[in-house]
Amino acid sequence: MSCSGHADGKGSACCSRCNAPGCPSCLECINGLFFCTSCLLNKLQEAESAADTQQLETEVRNATLEARNRIRRNWILTGAFSLIAVPGMAGMVVGDRTIPAALKTVAVPVASVAGVYLIWAALWGIPAVWRWWRDLFRGFSVFFFSSPLGWFILAVSFFTIPLYIGYFYGVFGGAVYEYRKNRKVASGALVERSA
Repeated sequence: MSCSGHADGKGSACCSRCNAPGCPSCLECINGLFFCTSCLLNKLQEAESAADTQQLETEVRNATLEARNRIRRNWILTGAFSLIAVPGMAGMVVGDRTIPAALKTVAVPVASVAGVYLIWAALWGIPAVWRWWRDLFRGFSVFFFSSPLGWFILAVSFFTIPLYIGYFYGVFGGAVYEYRKNRKVASGALVERSA
């Protein structure tokens, strides 16, 4: 039998995929199986594609778990902080002499719900703005760490500004957006839409 890669070559074995005859220089032996050049390239491309698919599946699984953990953690923290804040808010409303007694029965639950929402909004808004703020300042480390003014700007910008921006972002709708986004990631809805 003649080699499929060389007109004058003698085929010593056949490709285990396409069954084309080949000489020793045209066939590659892998784990006791012979592959021609084109089948070997196809096999390598399939392996790379499988590795990419597995990496994507791992990234999706990690993002889903992270979103679920973030949702669970924020609900737990909201409940824990609310145990402290709600009685304090109710006590402030009850102790406020400017609120008429008839309105206090309505003001106490409203203040309690508002307190819980403010806690929940802060837990969703501040981390989202913090990540954005941190990424914004990447690459400016030489300026910040080379002078006392840089250290002052660093302290103010990395703690105070994102805290206020994140709180307002969370209170005015950002918390709802972040929560819904994490719910979609946790349920896999974003992955199904992108596939």
